[in-house]
Amino acid sequence: MATTQDHIQRIQEKLVNLVDKYHDLQKENTRLKKDVEETKVVADALREKNDQITLQLNMLKATESEDAKEAKSALEKKINEYIKEIDKCIAQLGDQV
Repeated sequence: MATTQDHIQRIQEKLVNLVDKYHDLQKENTRLKKDVEETKVVADALREKNDQITLQLNMLKATESEDAKEAKSALEKKINEYIKEIDKCIAQLGDQV
């Protein structure tokens, strides 16, 4: 049969183990909190970068649309000039016949 002294010693050992585990968990908790903060900083930076890239993309799309309209208009104008020249040539050929 175990003596009272043995019971006290086992309780003390268990208490020491619990305190050690508590300290380990405190360290891990501190480390995890630090990781969470670092992750938040990275996420905020990535979110800001994403917003900047989205803004740049939208600006490029707007610019591209205006440039495309101008290019289309210039191309149509040039084609119409060619058509007029061709019509003149056809008319001149018709007069010669």
